[in-house]
Amino acid sequence: MIRAPLAPLATMLALLLVAGCQTSINPVTGRRQVVLMSEADERQIDAAVAPQIEQSEGLVRDRELNAYVDGVGQSLAAHSKRKDVLYSFQIIESEVPNAFALPGGHIYISRGLLTVANSEAELANVLGHEIGHVAARHAAQQDAHAKTLGLSTLLGDIMSGGAEALPDSESISGHFIARYARNQEREADRIGQDLSLEAGVDPSGMARFLQKLQNLDKLSSGFSSPQSYLATHPALPERVAEATTNAQVREWRAEITRDPLSARAPLTLGAKRDLYLDHIEGIPVGRPASEGIFEEDHFLHPELNFSLRFPTDWHHINQSSQVVGLAPTRDGVVLVQVHGTGDDPLATARKFAAAEGLRLEKLTPLKIGDLPALRAQTDLDTSFGRIDAEITWIAHEGRIYALIAGTQPGGVRKYQGIFRRFAQSFRPLGAEDRAAITELRLRTARSRAGETLAELSERTGNEWDLTFTAIVNDLFVDDRLAADRRIKIAVREPYEAARRSTAPSPSAQR
Repeated sequence: MIRAPLAPLATMLALLLVAGCQTSINPVTGRRQVVLMSEADERQIDAAVAPQIEQSEGLVRDRELNAYVDGVGQSLAAHSKRKDVLYSFQIIESEVPNAFALPGGHIYISRGLLTVANSEAELANVLGHEIGHVAARHAAQQDAHAKTLGLSTLLGDIMSGGAEALPDSESISGHFIARYARNQEREADRIGQDLSLEAGVDPSGMARFLQKLQNLDKLSSGFSSPQSYLATHPALPERVAEATTNAQVREWRAEITRDPLSARAPLTLGAKRDLYLDHIEGIPVGRPASEGIFEEDHFLHPELNFSLRFPTDWHHINQSSQVVGLAPTRDGVVLVQVHGTGDDPLATARKFAAAEGLRLEKLTPLKIGDLPALRAQTDLDTSFGRIDAEITWIAHEGRIYALIAGTQPGGVRKYQGIFRRFAQSFRPLGAEDRAAITELRLRTARSRAGETLAELSERTGNEWDLTFTAIVNDLFVDDRLAADRRIKIAVREPYEAARRSTAPSPSAQR
């Protein structure tokens, strides 16, 4: 989904730069600790950064699924030892399994994490881990920081670093959130398991989920990540082992002591697996079609109702806030963003230029098909150096789209024809194109007695790799399946917007 560009982050830097150090009592451990921000700072940072992340990443607009995740999170947060925080739990539109927390209580998990998790216990332990970071004030012990990502910086970073320089859900969240130290990750694991146990949830869900991540890591890299994984995080095998031991100790204590935990409800191990699968059934796998799809060089956006042809053989990157095309030689870039609402391209261009400090030249009113448009040229000073840019603003169905094209000085003649064809290709989506849009969705299928995953995949049209299918279902590839076991699969289906609701999740009502 292409959304309006992020508000300038420069104003947020002042919130993130804190003066001096102070000490406080850790709400979880009771020990005195050095912190780099006050609780008021945490709340102020949270309030400023949350809208930025939600705009950049995009939120899953599924009312029922959001309510379910928020309900699981709130059941754990009720047992948190830190009571001065209003916790919220929301799902971001990212296929990468990820979860992170802001210091004031906003907690985000990715749609990809829900796909990988296999039970409510696994989900609960992950959310408990993130609550642990907030409760123990881990961010306050780190150097909070942010990165200003304006248009000039963006184009320079793309052209100097290529596709890998583009921000994604991992890097964007990393710009706002301090990387936690190894001992903080371990502490958050322990807190998450404690919260899960107090809420009547199986604490071994943490170990099972971490084991899944370790197996997926092996699948992608061919071996387990070394101790330097994410620089400061404990290696996954170490965290799996610790989480397994912690779960066993906690369950043992709850059973044989008179600790209040022993009076809690019985642990939920497999009873809620079907309930969990019911909630995630039908969610998109990979990037949802609602965010736009590529058919070779043709970009189709069913919800914003437009199509656009990118230059042939250029590398494409579809992000929540923009769609980017990068020349094979990395000396040319095109991208499309939403720059505002209305039907006046000139007014939007002037407003944008003033905000970015740009001088527009050769302003030319024109038509793109039947749509009013304006083309202008400008110079951008980027981290990569000076860039010659041409921007075309187009009014379509109440939004103003900016088609931005840039090249190194002297490259205008080489790329101008490509840039112009790119802008001229903008069109409302045709009925034939719309009817052809499909997406992968998570479905579940019941196995037959003695059936293999390969046989089930062929029978159901599963498009996932067999090894990935096995991992996310806690199986081995060559397992013979018991009758009526519910297996997660990915099935390609025609795109429908019915499941997705624009209503915010309950936790968004803050």
